[in-house]
Amino acid sequence: MAALLLLGPVALTVWRTGSGKPLSVILTAVGVVALVTMGVTMLAPARLRTLTRTFGIDRIIGTHRWLGIAAIVAALVHLAVAVVRSPKLWNPFAASLSIQWGWLATTAMVAVGLVAAWGRRSGRRYEVWARVHALLAAAAIVLAGLHVFWLGNLLEDPVMRVVLSALILGFLAVLFLRWVWRPLFSRHGAYVVYGVRPEGPSTATLVLAPVHLQRGMRFHAGQFVWLRLRRSVLGSEEHPFTIASSAQITGRLELTVRGSGDFSTTLASLPPGSRVWLDGPHGSFSATPEAPGLVLIAGGVGITPMMSMLRTLADSADPRPLHMVVAQRPDEPLFEPELASLARRLDLRITRTSGRRVDAALLDEVIPGRGRRHLDWFVCGSPSLLAGSLAAIEQLGVPAERVHSEQFGWSGAIPVQRNRRVSTP
Repeated sequence: MAALLLLGPVALTVWRTGSGKPLSVILTAVGVVALVTMGVTMLAPARLRTLTRTFGIDRIIGTHRWLGIAAIVAALVHLAVAVVRSPKLWNPFAASLSIQWGWLATTAMVAVGLVAAWGRRSGRRYEVWARVHALLAAAAIVLAGLHVFWLGNLLEDPVMRVVLSALILGFLAVLFLRWVWRPLFSRHGAYVVYGVRPEGPSTATLVLAPVHLQRGMRFHAGQFVWLRLRRSVLGSEEHPFTIASSAQITGRLELTVRGSGDFSTTLASLPPGSRVWLDGPHGSFSATPEAPGLVLIAGGVGITPMMSMLRTLADSADPRPLHMVVAQRPDEPLFEPELASLARRLDLRITRTSGRRVDAALLDEVIPGRGRRHLDWFVCGSPSLLAGSLAAIEQLGVPAERVHSEQFGWSGAIPVQRNRRVSTP
């Protein structure tokens, strides 16, 4: 779909303007590439649930990153070709208003890339740089639109005018849904705190009930939601948390949170009756009914999506064999009593590492034999756990399409999924 959105307008542009000088055609085509790529790039983080369920959040964010780089490169090439064709454009202060809009749009796009690179460094506050990143991106696409409008050459063609208008309206509709409707008006994500259940010294489970819907949110075990404490467009801090409750019970939603910062600590102390707002569900870190069995490797609070899977499987009386490897702090054995109960309801074997590294030798002991190649493997936890576990799974000869992983990032419990299943949507 991304290729169609990008190449379709470009091909149409070349067809409608191909009778001009070659340099002018190149200039226009590259400009359209930059403009459309900017628009598609802004769709990637718009949290369209169909996309996040189909491709996984990691692919969406990865595509967003590469499309952003492509948009910046295309804008710089467009600027360079324009200056080569007309050297006087090098001085924007002496150029027309349309050219000044173009210079400002290119500057804003470069700033978007710089802010993104700065924000990915460990220690940067996610909510700060993410808002700056979004505002700069919005400014870039608005300025680019003003550049096209004031220049007027594309809009003179009736076909291009219709196509560009349709694309702009589509982008605006998606952005309105993401940044205005859901944060301010949607009734779907309104929840009330039913209670807070302690799980350990620094971990608690937030039990939520829907405000407006009787059945609540429908989700797949392993998915996550974004949570905010108040309704606003950009002024409210929000963070993603994996759903821990069973997907069979939609009248109640549970999020297990570790107090690793001000936001998560605030959540753990919310009194009953407090309102929160959820955006979701998102993600594709979910087991399929076709898998003959599952291997679940969890580190710390990374056990959260695994608990959702196990609770869902238990509620549906699933008979498949399940193997679980748990690497946790000895002073905080999360869900230990419930895991013992689930082991009696399911064909579940639990192995606690007790400080031992998750490597090929350990996994070979837990799941011996060639049958492990046919199981679906799920890994969730810190980057170090993922690195070691994924390397060990590869050593065991498990096909890559059966391995799924979710990493909890530096900016909090941000699920960054690396679902290695081959997807053919």
